[in-house]
Amino acid sequence: MKMSADFDLIKRTWEDFVFSGNIGTHVRKPIIDSWLRCQKAGLDPRALNRTPTVSEENFRKRLEQNQILLDVSIPFMVELQEFVNKSGFSTTLTDPNGVILELICDQAILKEAFTKNLVRGSIWNEHMAGTNATGLAIDLLQPIQVIGAEHYYECYHELTCSAAPILDANGKLLGVMDMAGPKEMAYPHTLGMVVAATKAISRQLCIAESHRQVDLTNHYLSTVIDSMTDGVVAVDVKGKIIGINSQGAKILKTTTFESYGKNILEIMDGETILDHNGNVPPSLEEKDKHIITKSKKINCLINSKLILHDNGTIAGAVATLKDLDKTIQVSDKAKRKGTRFTFDDIIGESSDLLRSLHLSQIAAKGSATVLLEGESGTGKEMFAQAIHNAYQSDQPFIAINCAGIPESLIESVLFGYEEGSFTGASKHGKIGKFELARGGTIFLDEIGEMPINTQTILLRVLQERYIQRIGGDKDIPIDVRVIAATNKNLAEEVKKGRFRQDLYYRLNVLQINIPPLRKRKKDIPILAEFFLNDITQACGKYIEPLHPSTIAIMQEYEWPGNVRQFKNAIEQAVNFTETNRIDNYFISSYLPNLNAELTPKEEPPPLPKIMETKTEQPNVDLKNMELTTIKKALALFSERKKAAEYLGISRSTLYRKMKQYHLED
Repeated sequence: MKMSADFDLIKRTWEDFVFSGNIGTHVRKPIIDSWLRCQKAGLDPRALNRTPTVSEENFRKRLEQNQILLDVSIPFMVELQEFVNKSGFSTTLTDPNGVILELICDQAILKEAFTKNLVRGSIWNEHMAGTNATGLAIDLLQPIQVIGAEHYYECYHELTCSAAPILDANGKLLGVMDMAGPKEMAYPHTLGMVVAATKAISRQLCIAESHRQVDLTNHYLSTVIDSMTDGVVAVDVKGKIIGINSQGAKILKTTTFESYGKNILEIMDGETILDHNGNVPPSLEEKDKHIITKSKKINCLINSKLILHDNGTIAGAVATLKDLDKTIQVSDKAKRKGTRFTFDDIIGESSDLLRSLHLSQIAAKGSATVLLEGESGTGKEMFAQAIHNAYQSDQPFIAINCAGIPESLIESVLFGYEEGSFTGASKHGKIGKFELARGGTIFLDEIGEMPINTQTILLRVLQERYIQRIGGDKDIPIDVRVIAATNKNLAEEVKKGRFRQDLYYRLNVLQINIPPLRKRKKDIPILAEFFLNDITQACGKYIEPLHPSTIAIMQEYEWPGNVRQFKNAIEQAVNFTETNRIDNYFISSYLPNLNAELTPKEEPPPLPKIMETKTEQPNVDLKNMELTTIKKALALFSERKKAAEYLGISRSTLYRKMKQYHLED
């Protein structure tokens, strides 16, 4: 057969080259050039070559660097192997340096492959394995088939190898796919199948990179748009909302989630960015418009721009909305006395929060006493200031922390005292907080901590609307709005005899519950973005937007300290990170519940008696916690990659931390 004659001719040419140094004319030039390079490098063609392998850590790093290549290529490798099933073939994927990243072969040839060190992690470039298809594909950046004795090493003369490079859009080498089998199976169509597979892989990688770039661009654009102080709304040609930022949703008294997919006329009535039929008008310009939403009339400055297809037809429109009423409110901030928060400063879209906001806005219109109930850190004072600023921003707002004033002084603080009322009193007397708040609002925070005796006096003040200073006998009329707040269940406190029932009824005229953060999971991404921008601007750092996995960790945590704790965790992460991103570890390391599996469970030492009445938590040694957590992760996982994944940090960060704490092997 001609095939056998070709094998014999190639073999004789190889023998002439090895034993006599003669260069024949029966072997292709790329093969001869490779033989000469191998000879010059001092490789012994008759040795039983076992290609070396990279270290385990080096191999893991290569897998990580080429994960996208592997994900795209492996399905094609499996399909190629099915074509040559049980024929003694193997299919390999190498990186640009010839290191085998993946190997798929028949079970029958595993032992033989192992003998030649055809395993994952072995190096099959020309320098290590002599003349072979993978090495030549790397050097030539072209498909090639190496048959029998064309291999430089004699131990590979029974093989046929067909390899083709995998290139990116710019012609850069990403890897090589190779099919190797018995030399008798040396058919040109084998190389053709490999070439077809590598071209398909290159196309898939180009598409994946294009999608990644588009996703990244969209992420940057959405982040920029959502950070704008103006509202932005995008609609298609029929008026369906296809995009809206959080400020636009706030202006239109809706949420981004509820808006998507709705027609703009379902949210706005009257003159809008559309014509009377709900279609985009042919020409748009900036002008003042009165927008009627479901809840109120808004005076807006609207700037609308058409979006056109390539052929000039209208695809939709984008409008920016500037709430002119809000602009006036912002300019009036200087008039406020002791406050800075309005309803616009309360961030979130969860239904529980929106209900509390709605009730607070109703309460702000009247003068009835308001009781704000909610856990510590939920923002009760923010709500109190917003209620006050809605209609009384030019009047005083006086805040009192009832838990922070000694019982012996609380009456004098609230109601004032006359000259000489008690030892140490000012000789001119002093005006109390209720008098200072006349015409405005007095905010009684932590009202559940007020002593019973003071509760009795407060009840009389609320009923009769006048006070008497300590040491005085003059009735001083007061015109104040009372907003009280507590993190306790006052109804239960009444049952336990710790709070007066009649005062509870007097305070509980308009009760508003502020939801804890664990019931506002939907708001966590919004709050995270707001606090990240606010904190980074304050400290002059640039931090990338939080990764979805980091947001997911935040949403899993219960946040016993609520929004206050949430902001503190982000602030710590921003200050501790040494790069421009916040790894999952920087968040999870401050959340005790998530660290329970890694942190040794030890009984806390008993507090000294002098501390038993205090509520403060002992200081946490963050560095010791970090060291303990890393040690535990390294004990659980021998592979550094898995330890890093378990901690939610990159391997480079893990190595840096190991060096910092002298934990290197």
